Amino acid sequence: MKKISILAFVLLLSASAISQAPVPFSWAFPNTTLPTGFTMGLTSGTGNATYLPGFYASNGNTAAPSFKLSGTGHWLIINVAAQAGEISYYLKGQNVGGAPYQGTIDIELSDNGTTWTSARTLTNTAISTTAYTQYKDTCLTTTRFIRFYYTNKVSGVNLSLDDIEIGAPLAKPEAEINAVIGVDTVFSGSKHYTSETVGNTRRINVIIENQGTDSTLNITSVVSSNATEFTVVSFPSSIVKLASDTIKIDFTPSAAGARLSTLTIGNNDSTENPYLIDFIGYGNGLATEPSTPASVTFSDIKTYKYKTTFAGTTPLTDESYLVLFKNGSAPTGVPTDGVEYSAGESIGNAKIAYVGKNLDYLSKETYANSTYHIAVFAYSGFGSYCNYNSTARTNTITTPVTMQAAAHYSTLSSTATSFVTDLSALTNPHVLRFYSDFDDTYINEFAVRDTTNGDKVVTCVYTGDEYIYSPPFNFSYISREHSYPQSWMATYGDQTKPEYNDYHNLYPTNQNNANAVRSNKPLGEVVTVISTFKDGTYGLDSRGKQVYEPRDDHKGNAARAIFYMCAAYNGVAGNSWVLPDPIGGFVNYSQEQDILKKWHWQDPVDGKEIARNDYIESLQNNRNPFIDSMNYVCYIDFTDMTKEAVTMPCLTNTISIEENTNLLKLMAYPNPAHNELNVVFQLKSEERLSYVITNTLGQTILTNGFYGLNSDMKTIDISNLSAGVYNLVLRGENFSKALKFVKKQ
Repeated sequence: MKKISILAFVLLLSASAISQAPVPFSWAFPNTTLPTGFTMGLTSGTGNATYLPGFYASNGNTAAPSFKLSGTGHWLIINVAAQAGEISYYLKGQNVGGAPYQGTIDIELSDNGTTWTSARTLTNTAISTTAYTQYKDTCLTTTRFIRFYYTNKVSGVNLSLDDIEIGAPLAKPEAEINAVIGVDTVFSGSKHYTSETVGNTRRINVIIENQGTDSTLNITSVVSSNATEFTVVSFPSSIVKLASDTIKIDFTPSAAGARLSTLTIGNNDSTENPYLIDFIGYGNGLATEPSTPASVTFSDIKTYKYKTTFAGTTPLTDESYLVLFKNGSAPTGVPTDGVEYSAGESIGNAKIAYVGKNLDYLSKETYANSTYHIAVFAYSGFGSYCNYNSTARTNTITTPVTMQAAAHYSTLSSTATSFVTDLSALTNPHVLRFYSDFDDTYINEFAVRDTTNGDKVVTCVYTGDEYIYSPPFNFSYISREHSYPQSWMATYGDQTKPEYNDYHNLYPTNQNNANAVRSNKPLGEVVTVISTFKDGTYGLDSRGKQVYEPRDDHKGNAARAIFYMCAAYNGVAGNSWVLPDPIGGFVNYSQEQDILKKWHWQDPVDGKEIARNDYIESLQNNRNPFIDSMNYVCYIDFTDMTKEAVTMPCLTNTISIEENTNLLKLMAYPNPAHNELNVVFQLKSEERLSYVITNTLGQTILTNGFYGLNSDMKTIDISNLSAGVYNLVLRGENFSKALKFVKKQ
């Protein structure tokens, strides 16, 4: 399909703005910011529509940039500003692997946005899966709303909508009024913005066109609702066919802030009488300053999200809100008048979470057991007209420690001989979520963060590489990495199985420099470096085997994902899910479980991983038990998936520190801990030690010194610590080693 021009008609927002799409108009979905007049949504209770429609990106999901309908009840509505002629659009079925398309879409028309008339219904093979097909429908003279409605989505099959063109109606002999200010067509019911210094006068020329081909346009009256500040100087009484003339308006603001008037133009156009234009003028160049919101409240509070609502005052008609958030401390700084910001930018020490007219928003970058400080600023106007109230309404929200149900593991006993199978029964089966929907769900709802210039950012978990993009997201630079590789799976090749699609096993990674480099090789500690990219390393381990070593912050996460896959699927359909040895193909050696268990303890669970576990449970209805209880790994031999009897958390022989230090082994248990934390260590020789415990802000909470024996354990009283994530640093004469632990309620 050949892409067409994005916009055939441009509005200059600084002068005029409308709430509907202009006519004529075209849109090719170059990004995820819908143009004026376009809205998307879903009808609740309709089949599998559980999240909003999305977008295909270039090189992603085999579709060019386009709109993505992926659930029954998904819709795209276009509200046009004037009578439209023909509408054309392209459709293509996606994700069917060459099979015929299945499903139904209706294209509907409405004069009020409530009652719909079908213009076209396309079902099954009427939609191509190999190429975009163009369709054309003619709007009714009364049509002001056009809807694309996904009436029936068949599982696994999505629909791509692209290149929408809305044509002007055919010329007619009757009188047809149209208004232009500067270079902007100002449709009836739309707004025109202007500004002037208080006491001065600005002339506004409204060009009135008669687009009728064989009739005279009669102007019977022109009335300003605010004649003192928007004065009608003159207007023509008639305009012959295909000609134009000028209505002259003088704007003289009497005070600062927004000055309003509605211009009513009486005429003999049978469909647009009267013709209405709303004037918004700004005295001294800024909009009226609004009041501070009366309250900020929170709801739908989870470890991975919360909804913020701000209300209580009567907002101005053009009032909007800017929300700052900061983890751990109050935001500083105030937005500047005349500057329009976007989510992801920073003001003072805080980040902008939301900018818009809604009285609520759903958070991003939200993790377990964290305190977020919120500051909501009200402002009016847009662009250079923005006027902020510098006094914010503030509040704080602390997310839960976990969303894990209290009784989730109540039937599980680590002493039972059936522990491994019992653990599997708690994780599998679960609700199947499709690999192809990972961008619409996990990426967009959990992994993505806002950044400057309206862009988004996703982090490669292996390397720390930041993928910055203009929406929509695509899986070209970033891919979906199976922590437990596909080729290790007993069901390798069958992508319909839950294990292939399991979100607990999937993470975003850089495709070329991390995912492809790791391939299906085991994770390990590199001794001889072959290549590096950012914080990820590929090379040979102490055995001389090829391994991939992710950055430190992800080592424990990767280990727990692999442990989860072994425990969840071992024995399902009679298949074995042990750590393979050999892995297969050219990898004729094993994934060492001792390395994974070492990483599991050295990089313990933190608030983000807990939130991720809770979020995935909301989708799949199951949890990763090794995140909920780090000690569970000690009771399983993952090389044969049998029960191990242990009396204390596992401490393997491979947990060694650099050989030039006195410290040989270090771990802490239980983790998460309640009242006491046991720090287990092994030294080459006895020496004086000390420890320091700091919080996530780097503040020292506890410190102490003691004498350490060769093999020793130090029990630390943490009963007075607040629930949260902490760092513990153990220091000797020639070493300093850190680990993280979680204090639970």
